[in-house]
Amino acid sequence: MKNFILIILTLTFTSHVSAQNGKDLNIRHMLRGSIYAYTSIVDSNALGGYGGSSNFAKSINDLNSFTQTGFFMVLDTSETITWAEKYNGYHLYIVNKSDSIVTLNASDSRLYVIAEVFYKNEWKPIEYLTSSWCGNSYHHVLLKSNEYWQFNIPKFTGKIKTKIRYRLTTQQDGYIYSNEIEASFNKKQLTDKKEYTPKGLMDPYND
Repeated sequence: MKNFILIILTLTFTSHVSAQNGKDLNIRHMLRGSIYAYTSIVDSNALGGYGGSSNFAKSINDLNSFTQTGFFMVLDTSETITWAEKYNGYHLYIVNKSDSIVTLNASDSRLYVIAEVFYKNEWKPIEYLTSSWCGNSYHHVLLKSNEYWQFNIPKFTGKIKTKIRYRLTTQQDGYIYSNEIEASFNKKQLTDKKEYTPKGLMDPYND
């Protein structure tokens, strides 16, 4: 399997310019988790053949020092950016301002991060993580001290006003949560998945 399966899954990043003519994302189904990151240190224990990412970590400096300390995740709504080439979006950051290297589980460089909305007095996911039948998909990504990853995420809109946050599953099966922001969504985003067909042998995902 190690030499047989080579999965190429890369995340295309859009421009960081303001989305002046964009629209908010109004959908009626769950999204697949799409937070991909390139590891700062190669996982020497990985089987190999997993899908990569072009989203390299960046060094923290005076221009993006972040106010928090430790290891954390933050949603930044100070700038509206373009997501998926035509929708409004925001930046999501995963930041390591601790003294240690952080190790996270990944599947083809996809981190275990999903969006959640507050609905009927509890937090519920509107995104899901797919499972791969190929053992080569699973590995670790590492983030050095004083580094961060930047991601583009959509600005959701719908009939139900609420708050949204992002949840990261850590290697110890605990959770880290981002800050909460105002948003709206549609009820079917809690339950319905868009039909998905694997794109051949090189695609080990079924949903």
